[in-house]
Amino acid sequence: MKLAGVVMLATLLFTSCKDCDTTTTQFDEKDVEWLVYDRGDTVRFLNEAGDTVAYTNTALIAEQVPGEGYNVSDNCIGHFDVQAYSVMQDVARNSSGTNSNPGIMTFFLKRENSLEVSLAVDQRGEYKLNLAQPAYPSVEVNGVLYNDVYEVSRSDASKVTNVKRILFNKQHGFLSLEFHNDKKLELIPKQ
Repeated sequence: MKLAGVVMLATLLFTSCKDCDTTTTQFDEKDVEWLVYDRGDTVRFLNEAGDTVAYTNTALIAEQVPGEGYNVSDNCIGHFDVQAYSVMQDVARNSSGTNSNPGIMTFFLKRENSLEVSLAVDQRGEYKLNLAQPAYPSVEVNGVLYNDVYEVSRSDASKVTNVKRILFNKQHGFLSLEFHNDKKLELIPKQ
């Protein structure tokens, strides 16, 4: 499992208190599937100008967080939940030496009785998915039909760089990102 070693190390670090019985929420392969991208993975998107933009996984991290009712400042934390995230970045640099496109992230928080999955766009926001049902049974993006597609839709155009719409699915990750300034990224299918 791609995240197991990281969580085991975090467990040892957090449970060093000898007077404390500690339990930890466990995650499984189905939970990790939400992260889609593995270390070093690269996916390509087509932007609004017809150029190809490559995003590479720059972080795949799992860590323990205090369970509900506990705080990091507690002397004894009786239960830990697990959060994990996968960060994708446009590693190409523009003429000013910065990334041309915002980083994108998928993450989950696994609690004892629940799983929350969210998407984030660097300096734009965090968007929780409704896991109960995808928004679309199928959607075509860049000439390819994808099944079970989740949608994030935002009408706040107070900043033209704000997210307008994201399409995402559990098998392929980010399918499309649209911004209020007409910039967009659409997944180029692997050949």
